[in-house]
This record gives sequence, C-alpha cells and structure tokens, in this order.
Amino acid sequence: MWLKGELLEITSALYPDRRPMVVREWTDPVRLRDPAPVGHRFLFLLCADGDDRPTSPGFDDALNAFSAAGWTVQRRPSDHPGERGATAHREEFEVRVYEGSGRGIVTFTGWTPVVYTERHLRQPPFTPSTADGVLCDDCHGWGMCLECEGRPYSGGSGGYGRCLCAANNAGPGRCVECGGSGLLTAEETSWKRRQYGLPDTDGGDALRQMPPEGGHDSNTNAFISVSQRSCGCGEFRCFWRNILTEADDHLLSRFVGTCQGCAAQRSYTFTLPLRRLVAPADPPSPPPGPRSRRSPQVPGGA
Repeated sequence: MWLKGELLEITSALYPDRRPMVVREWTDPVRLRDPAPVGHRFLFLLCADGDDRPTSPGFDDALNAFSAAGWTVQRRPSDHPGERGATAHREEFEVRVYEGSGRGIVTFTGWTPVVYTERHLRQPPFTPSTADGVLCDDCHGWGMCLECEGRPYSGGSGGYGRCLCAANNAGPGRCVECGGSGLLTAEETSWKRRQYGLPDTDGGDALRQMPPEGGHDSNTNAFISVSQRSCGCGEFRCFWRNILTEADDHLLSRFVGTCQGCAAQRSYTFTLPLRRLVAPADPPSPPPGPRSRRSPQVPGGA
C-alpha cells in the first residue's frame, strides 16, 4: 500500500482545493503455463480535474512535486497537440503522468513490481496494463517458450542444450507464436476483434459516430464513468486520452483510447456545463491622504 499512499500524499498536496479522486484499483495477473497466476502487479489510477485558472497546478507542477518527493522524472514526447506525458520512477515503482488537451484532466497511473506468491521469478517485460499492445495468448507476454522458461534445456535426446518442445528445436527461449515480442500481431488482434463482433478498423475511432452523453457535472466524473466501462471483448484496461473543448454554451469532453485486450479503438464524448470564470474585481482605491494642517490663506490678508 506504500505506492497508493505516496500518490495520494503528492497529489493531495498539489491540489489541496480539489482533492484528486482514486478512480480505480486493480491487479494484473502474471501467468506461466497454468491458468492460475503465479504473481500480480498492483495498479492505481488517480485523476484531478483541470480548470482555466492561470494559477491552477498543472502538468509541470505535478512533475516538480514528484521530483521533490525523490522520484526520477522523464518527460515523453506526445504525438497529439496539447497533450503531455511523463513517467516517474522510484526503485521498482513507476507512475505515468498525463495531462489532456484544453486544460483537461491530469491522471496518475501508478504500478508496483510484480509480487510473486511462491518462487521468485524475474520481472516480466510488461503486464496487460503496461504493454503497448495486446499480450500474446501463448506466452502471456513473456516472449519466451513456457516449456523451458527461457533457460538452457539439458533434457531430450542427446542433451544439446536446446528446447525440443514449443520452441520448435530453436530454443531455448523465444516464443514461436509471437516471435519473442510477447505481443499479438496486427493480424491476430484483428481476428480477435472479429470474434467479438467489433469493428475491424485500421485507425481512427471505432465509436466516433456515438452521440455525446450528458449527465455529468465535471470532467472528473465523466472520466470515472469511462474508466468503469468495458470493451466489447470484456476488457476494461485502456489508457484514456482526453480532449476538452468549448462548444456553444457547454464544454465537450472526448475520451479516446485503444483496448489492451483486443486493440479496438474506443471513444466516448460527453457534454459538460460551461463554468465561465468571473473576472476578479478591481482593487479598491487607496484611501485619501491626510489633509494639510496649514491655515487657509485669506484673500487680501497681510
């Protein structure tokens, strides 16, 4: 629970007037050959709602807060105008910091190293929530043959130090299905989406024709709603981006992301109330200075 407490302490000090929300807590299972997981990674998602006040803390302030708390911060370039991202590391813990476009939400996704229940194993390259893609169904993201678990194999005929099983006598180590990447290929993820009747898109937003939804009074509440929804394949894991724009007499908040279970493009749009900031009142005029104590001049006097 140290990571959760650290995230709450840093973000609450950064946003004292609008306490960040813990949006979701979950675990990523880590498997080998058996369906039962051998370990878990714990993850926490926090969110703070941005506003238009020039003095309101934002992305740079968040990174400074993590640096002051002893984290190593690394900014990451963004392919999307107006959005910014970075990662913060401390020992084996990691936090992904993201700020949406148009003074949208600021999110903090933190995760622990994988904790194993019995034997100690090395850390996997990634788990479902931290992978840039969909985990391979055969090796569960390890990228290695799970028969030899990436180790030299001394059994089999002759004992040539090769795995004679799933690695097709080319091991030890590499998973044949994904070529050692640990991720499904584009063709496999496309086939997986068709299994669930999802649009087989090669880009864009599969749900871009969905009309805007109402019923939320803030961008944070809209984000909480989105984070609890699952894809058509049943997976809820998705790194959400946010674009906040002004439209007529309301705000338009758009969330887009790629499902980490089947790579489907997901998108939701919400209408939010437009809260225009009142301009500060002019400062009061300074009080008049003290009057002169000199005697008044009498016209025509001596």
